[in-house]
Amino acid sequence: MTASLNDWMLSPDERQDIHAYLTGLYANVFTEAAINAHLENHVGFAASDYAMAVMGSRVGPGMRLLDVGSGFGSCVLAARDKGADAVGIEISSFEVEFARRRLRQVRPQDDAEQVYHAGDFLAFNAPEASFDTLTFWSVLEHVPDLNATLSAAQRLLKPGGVLYIVCPNYFAWRLEAHYHVPWKPNPLLPRDKAVAYLKSLGRDPSFFENAIFCPTNWDVLGTLRRLRFEPCDIATLRSMDLSLRNLPAMLIRPMKFVRFYNPFCHSVVLAATKQ
Repeated sequence: MTASLNDWMLSPDERQDIHAYLTGLYANVFTEAAINAHLENHVGFAASDYAMAVMGSRVGPGMRLLDVGSGFGSCVLAARDKGADAVGIEISSFEVEFARRRLRQVRPQDDAEQVYHAGDFLAFNAPEASFDTLTFWSVLEHVPDLNATLSAAQRLLKPGGVLYIVCPNYFAWRLEAHYHVPWKPNPLLPRDKAVAYLKSLGRDPSFFENAIFCPTNWDVLGTLRRLRFEPCDIATLRSMDLSLRNLPAMLIRPMKFVRFYNPFCHSVVLAATKQ
């Protein structure tokens, strides 16, 4: 490597360009504070530090990882720094080009075009059962077809492979993750009610209409169950399946299961293994 990840910093010109891109992308959605937080967490390595800590040995040498919605590429770069054969798929060409430029700077030995792929995950052309790990970090709230997305993940995972998911739970009483306003609309109500709510606050609902699809904790868990994934605790990969086999664990740690399946939890935070 020609540069350490710990030493890498955005240049003033890069920061200005990314700030302008985010300001345009999230116009009347993100506040200035939210844009700066995005720069720190997703262009920088704050969010990927969490991901690396959670995944542990699943980002070690010899592990094949696909980061879906890889954004500015920080998670993939951090995983490759740990020896994993990590690649990303991202629909934003601006973010892919930034990720490729940074990879060439930090890891010139890597083929940037083969590491960061531009396009829609559902059209990603990779062989069946070719990855040990797939990740969806703050992505599932932006996909219109949860079943198709997780079905594609199942196809790409090896048997015993692990899927990691973190996204907002839209059945929780919380600030909406992008507009940062109290999220009162019930996800079971028509979307036009949510649009009217945002308009009543003087906010432009276009981003919500086009890019937010309000998954809930039970939506994700139910889809994983139908696809025969086994739900797991994200940190330990212990099974959280509601089965007779897991009855001793449910009796020993009942509140762990209650929190895991809580329909009103703040966020969907889980792993799942392909059976």
